[in-house]
Amino acid sequence: MRRCINCLVVLFFICSYCLYGQDFKAGIIAGVVPSQVDGDNMSGFNKIGFTGGAYASKSLNNNWFLQSEITYTMKGSRVASSKNTDFSKRELTTNYIDLGIYCGYYIMDNLYLKLGLIPSVLIYHKEQTPGGISVDESSVAGFRPFNLLASAGIGYFLTKHFLLGLTYNYSVFSLRKGSVEIFDYDIKEANAQFHNYMTLTLAYQF
Repeated sequence: MRRCINCLVVLFFICSYCLYGQDFKAGIIAGVVPSQVDGDNMSGFNKIGFTGGAYASKSLNNNWFLQSEITYTMKGSRVASSKNTDFSKRELTTNYIDLGIYCGYYIMDNLYLKLGLIPSVLIYHKEQTPGGISVDESSVAGFRPFNLLASAGIGYFLTKHFLLGLTYNYSVFSLRKGSVEIFDYDIKEANAQFHNYMTLTLAYQF
C-alpha cells in the first residue's frame, strides 16, 4: 500500500512538473463529500465525509486546460436514519488518497467544466452495522487496495483567488474483490459495490 501511495505522490509531482510553465497555476482545496455505495442495498447520499489536498493546472489556450489534483478523501455509506437498527445493513467508512487527472474547458471567463479519471489508493476502511458493531472481515469480501473512478465537474471563480467546485464521481471497478459469475442468467461480478459520491469544494489559487 505504501508503494502505491508513493507512486501516486510521485505521479502528482511529475504531472505538476509537466504542467509547469508560463501558464502554470496551483492551489489548495478542501470540501465536503456526500457519498453512498451502490450495491449495498441502501440508497441516498447519507455519508458525509471530507476532502483536502492540492492541485496544479496549465492552460493550453484561451479555453482548454489540464489539471492534476491530489487529495485525501473520506467516503462510504450509512443508513438514512439513526433509528434504523437493521443488522443486515452495513455502514462503510473508507479513506483514500486520490489523484485526479482532468481536462477542462472554460465556457466563460470564470466558469469551466472538466472531465477526468481518478486513480485511488485505499488508506483506511471500517465496516459496521447501524448499531455500531464492527463486521468481522473474514465473513465478507475484502476491499481492493486500488480503485479507479470517472469524474465530471464544474468550477466557478468567486474572485481571482477563490473558486467553488462541484464534481460527481463513480467507481469504474468494484471496491470489493469478487470474481465474475453468472447470476440469474446475467454476467455480474460477485460482491460488486461502487463508490458513488459528489465533492463540494472551496479552493484557493495562488
